[in-house]
Amino acid sequence: MAYSAQQYVGQMQALLPTGAAWPRDPDATLTQLLAALGEEFARVDARVEQLVAEFDPRSAYELLDEWEAALGLPDACTAAATTVSARQAAIWRKLAFVGGQSRAFYIGLAAALGYEIEIHEFDPDVDDFDGSLTALIAGGRYRFVWRVHVLNAGDFTFFRMGDEIGGRFREGDTSIDLECIITASRPAHTHVIFSYPEA
Repeated sequence: MAYSAQQYVGQMQALLPTGAAWPRDPDATLTQLLAALGEEFARVDARVEQLVAEFDPRSAYELLDEWEAALGLPDACTAAATTVSARQAAIWRKLAFVGGQSRAFYIGLAAALGYEIEIHEFDPDVDDFDGSLTALIAGGRYRFVWRVHVLNAGDFTFFRMGDEIGGRFREGDTSIDLECIITASRPAHTHVIFSYPEA
């Protein structure tokens, strides 16, 4: 709680020695000097209280640049974040979603971005899979591969023969962010494949 200028004046007057040389009446020159100091102390106190809101990136405004510099943002996954609320969300996401290798972690991560996903592992003990892959899976070729199926991707375009190399299914910048963020947070020894609803 920030103190007012008058409260600071009262504190400073309480520290003064007693006697006629140290008047407390409002018109005294000394009181006016203390009032000027109290105004500045109250201003600094109010600014410090505003700084407390900057400790939480979800309410930060003045220190957004410092938060981003500390977390290495914007990065390849958050380059499109231009509004204050999008920048705050990117900072919070990077802080809150650190670590995790479970399905629940990735499903929660996608949900925070507004997506509903299913995760499929190419393991007969875990998931059903396309029977044509049985030999490859049994041979261990898909041991470290998993698939993210996006359930609510909406409109997207297909990669077609002749398209630029590196193209993929996409639903605009947001879906690219989903792929980028999940790929960046996957265990390093794994490979993730993305699939979208059939048109």
